[in-house]
Amino acid sequence: MRRRLTLAFLVVTLSMIFVAGVVRAVTLDGLLREREAEHLHREASTLAAVVDDDALARPVDEELLAGLVGPDLEIELAPADGPAVVATGADFEPGEGGISSTISLEGGGDVTVRQSAGVIESLWARDFWSVLALLALTGLVSALVGFAVSRSLSAPFQQLAVAAGALGRGRFDLDLPRSRVPEAQAIAEALRSSAGALRDRMEREQEFATHASHVLRTPLTGLRLQLEEMTLDEDLPPGTRASAERCMQAVDEVTVVAGDLVDLSRRSLVGGPQVPLEELATTLAQRWSDELDEHDRSLTAAVEGDLELSFTPGPVEQVLDLLLHDRVRHGVGDTRLVFEGDPRGHLRVVVRGERAGADDDEVREARRLVEGLGGRLETVDAVSGTEQVLLLPRR
Repeated sequence: MRRRLTLAFLVVTLSMIFVAGVVRAVTLDGLLREREAEHLHREASTLAAVVDDDALARPVDEELLAGLVGPDLEIELAPADGPAVVATGADFEPGEGGISSTISLEGGGDVTVRQSAGVIESLWARDFWSVLALLALTGLVSALVGFAVSRSLSAPFQQLAVAAGALGRGRFDLDLPRSRVPEAQAIAEALRSSAGALRDRMEREQEFATHASHVLRTPLTGLRLQLEEMTLDEDLPPGTRASAERCMQAVDEVTVVAGDLVDLSRRSLVGGPQVPLEELATTLAQRWSDELDEHDRSLTAAVEGDLELSFTPGPVEQVLDLLLHDRVRHGVGDTRLVFEGDPRGHLRVVVRGERAGADDDEVREARRLVEGLGGRLETVDAVSGTEQVLLLPRR
């Protein structure tokens, strides 16, 4: 986008300069011709006055005119009673485009002064390289200004693209730009509203999943216990016992289906593009290692369990960003991250290191987000310091 805006600004600027240059060239050409015509008129008037001067001691011939003609001029004296006398300058070039001026003599006849056809073109040629240099300088300046303007215009949209990608990965704490561009403001507001609506819906889905799990599994578990107790009765007829065992199998099948439906509802809103556990851990560790280095502290990370498991990155990034930002503010010493992929599909992350003070808003926000995702966040006092244990579903 930035490159296209810069190119568009450059094209528009050069087009405007070109149009203005054409208009200016036409106007200047008229001015030059008018000035040269006035100059030739003065030349012709002066020659006419010389020819009409009675005090002139010698006749007006070609030799006299040769001393008066300029290098790019031609003078023609046409008396009323004799042949015409012509004097031509060394650089005079006849042809179309030349300018001439004719003055009538008092005794009859006239004097004509003609200018070479290439004089106006030569005046243009003198300024060709200066005009070309000015055009190049103007193009360079317009390109730099266009790059600055396009960078200012495209920056909020690039930030919006990053925020949209984060929302697609399952993050709801979007870093939205503060721009005065109405279109950027509208897109940012739409993304903010979408993130809030998705987060609220995810929390409602989690509440529904928890309630549905309780409502479905509790009576099924009670029914299975009663059937199992029935099968333990020694006085129960064999046919009735077989029916009770088949009912227990049916209850188990319904319980499995109910569990699958609950799990499906839990991950319906956070199942986005997934990345392998090792890649996810490496990205997070590198980013926050640079952050802690600025505070003269280090961060190390380890990956355990099934490294081939893939997880939705957005929720993990958002929760760990909150916890690690809390460590930057309240942590003491180094920090260690341990990622463990559970073959059953869960992700366990342990944040180890000394921490001073009670849980603040960031930790509480992380806990609320984790619970909304169907996981849990626990704070444990260990030998190595305060451990925050994070459990998240795979999606």
